[in-house]
Amino acid sequence: MSAHDVDRHTFGVDCWRGDVQPMARAHRHDDIEVNLADVDLEYLVDGRPLVMPAGSISLFWAARPHRLLPAPREGWQAWMTIPLSRALAWGMPQEVVERLVQGEVLSLPAADGGGPVAERFAQWRDELRADDDPEALSRRIALLEIEAVVLRWAIAVASSHARGDAAVAPVHGIPSIERSRGDGSSHAGAMIAFLSAHSADDLTVADVAAHVHLHPQYAMALFRRAAGITMGEYLAQCRVAHAQAMLLSTDLSVPDVGVAAGFRSQSQFYERFGRLCGQSPAAYRRRLRAAAAVDEVSPAGPVTPTGAR
Repeated sequence: MSAHDVDRHTFGVDCWRGDVQPMARAHRHDDIEVNLADVDLEYLVDGRPLVMPAGSISLFWAARPHRLLPAPREGWQAWMTIPLSRALAWGMPQEVVERLVQGEVLSLPAADGGGPVAERFAQWRDELRADDDPEALSRRIALLEIEAVVLRWAIAVASSHARGDAAVAPVHGIPSIERSRGDGSSHAGAMIAFLSAHSADDLTVADVAAHVHLHPQYAMALFRRAAGITMGEYLAQCRVAHAQAMLLSTDLSVPDVGVAAGFRSQSQFYERFGRLCGQSPAAYRRRLRAAAAVDEVSPAGPVTPTGAR
C-alpha cells in the first residue's frame, strides 16, 4: 500500500522521493502538498481530473479529497507536505493561501526538470528523522531550508500570477480514470465530479446514480472500485474540506458553516469534522487564525509528529 493511502489529520512537515506510487483510494489531510515528477501525474482532486505536468512543481491543499492514479509510464516522484497552520505561520502570501484553500492547483516549472530539487527532498527526509530528536541540528537546518524553498515557490507563484504568465496556468488534462475503456471509468469520474460539485446539496445514492443513468446498486459498486471509498465517505470528505475553507476565510458562525457545507445536523457536522480533522470546528478556526497572526515563528521548533509513512 502506498504511503499516500494512510489516513491522518496531517502528515506534518515531511517529504519523500521514489518510484511513482498510485493511491488505492482517495484521502485527505490538512497539509499543503507539493508534487514533482519526471512523468505527468494524473490526479483526481476534489472530483476534478488533473494532470500535474512532468518537470513542474505543483502545489495544492490536500484537505480536498484526492487520489493519484497509475502513471502512464514508470518514473520517479517527489512529494512534500506542510501543515496549513505551519504555512500560515511562515507567512506564505495570503493570495497563494486563498487560491489553494479555494481549490486551485498551482504549478511552476522546475529548473533542470526538477531532478536536483527532488534529490533535496530525499536528503530532507533523512534529516527530518535525524535521531528522532526535534532539536537535532540537521533537522533544524532541513526545516529552515524547506521553509525558504517553499516560500520562494509561493512568491514565484504569486508574481507569475500577477504578471499573467503561463507559468501558473491551470493544471489540465484527462487522466486515466476518465478515458473510455469500456470498464465504467467514465461513469465513475462523472459521479466523483458530481458529488464534489453538489456536496452541499441533500444528495442520495439514487441522485448520483441518476446523473449517470445507472442502477443505484451498480453505481455504488462502480464508485467504490474507482475511488476506493464509498459515496458517503467521499461526500463527508468534500463537506469537511468546504467547512475548513469557510472557517478560515469567512466570519460565518460555526453552525452556519456546517449548514453551508451540506451537513443536515450539527451533531453530524461535529462528528465528521472531529473524526477527519482531530478537533472541533471552533478549535480548528482558532488554531489557524492564531497561526496566521504570528509575525515570526522559529522554524527550529518541533514538527508535527508524522511517524513512519
